[in-house]
Amino acid sequence: MPRILLAEDDEIIRISVSDRLKRFGWQVDEAEDGLIALRLLEKNQYHLVLSDIRMPNLDGIKLLAQVKKQSPETDVFIMTAYGSIDDGLTCLRQGAADYILKPFDMDDLVIRLNRLLELQEFKNRCAVLEANCKAVNRSELIGDSAPMQQIYSLIEQAGPSNATILITGESGTGKELAARAIHRASPRRNKPFVSVNCAAIPDGLMESELFGHERGSFTGADQKRKGKFEMADRGTLLLDELGDLPEALQAKLLRVLQESSFERVGGNKNISVDVRILACTSKNLQKEVDAGRFRRDLLFRLQVIPLVMVPLREHKQDIPELCQAFLKEFATSSRKPLRLSRAALECLHRYDFPGNVRELRNLMERASVLCKGPEIIPADLPTELCQGAEEPIEEYNLSQNMARVEQKFLRQALDHCHGNRTETASLLGISRKNLWEKMKNYKLS
Repeated sequence: MPRILLAEDDEIIRISVSDRLKRFGWQVDEAEDGLIALRLLEKNQYHLVLSDIRMPNLDGIKLLAQVKKQSPETDVFIMTAYGSIDDGLTCLRQGAADYILKPFDMDDLVIRLNRLLELQEFKNRCAVLEANCKAVNRSELIGDSAPMQQIYSLIEQAGPSNATILITGESGTGKELAARAIHRASPRRNKPFVSVNCAAIPDGLMESELFGHERGSFTGADQKRKGKFEMADRGTLLLDELGDLPEALQAKLLRVLQESSFERVGGNKNISVDVRILACTSKNLQKEVDAGRFRRDLLFRLQVIPLVMVPLREHKQDIPELCQAFLKEFATSSRKPLRLSRAALECLHRYDFPGNVRELRNLMERASVLCKGPEIIPADLPTELCQGAEEPIEEYNLSQNMARVEQKFLRQALDHCHGNRTETASLLGISRKNLWEKMKNYKLS
């Protein structure tokens, strides 16, 4: 709900404007002069300040300067009497978002205020998109196996709610993809989706990352900064690797989950947000609770609905579909369409994938680069995946098979000699130059 501060010394105008804005569901705080408005601004966070220019104690121009200093993200809309256009232009030059001349049409005022609120939301979404585009994210879960069908069913049921969901599972199982699927299944799908990795940010900066900070609150804080909670307002916030959240912040996070409000680092304003919380972790949080490293009450608050992502070794029937999707993705970037041979697929089925779907994706990316033909064969996969694999010789001519065998032995020799080319050449009984030419030919490093 947008929150607006209305500063107007004329009681009739103030009441009329306030009543009209409240009809749209906007929260309006009223101030009789600039000083009262300034005190309210110090206590609360506002989306807009709607102010008259001529007011006792502190006029609109001075109030504008204070707003831009204390809360740069808050837009100021100026009301000025007819004939005072110069005052309005002065306010625009000093940072006001817009101005309107009295007497004004109330519908015109509402339309212009609503346009400013929509622009604020657009800027916030752009900031979120910029942050999300720094990481490469696929947006779809893949697989038709029974375990995946259970995950889809839970997402379909829980997505439309506002319930907090704790997503657990081994690393690489697609926990963030599940969180994005939940967001898309919710009424918040057109609002921001913000993700913060609790394991990747130093403890000393984590509070600022989540809740933002005021200017001068610590060394290096040269300007006010919004945190992830504010950026995700009316949307979804994913707390990735929540098990690594510092203990000191767990209590503050619990309070935010209960009250939907917080204060920035170094600030005293109470900021209210409407955020749906999703959390991911590869840790066993119950064991962390038993060890005293995680709050029990926070675990209960987060685990309203638990979602467990199954490891790839428990739904290997999805490997062909996953490989097809990955190869299609890499073919788009390399312009080289590929398919997976039956022998290579058998190698993948025998492997347990400790790195789960992420490891499979990396294998397909590697194979798409090293593969010389239109089909990925066992020789294009790591050696440990293909031990004991029988490759159908009839699919290739003699020279192709000899090249693959030579490439395989070169890899094994290089591994045995830990990449030392002189030792590898001596082991194979060839010159170092000959070895270098073969490595170049087979694109081995």
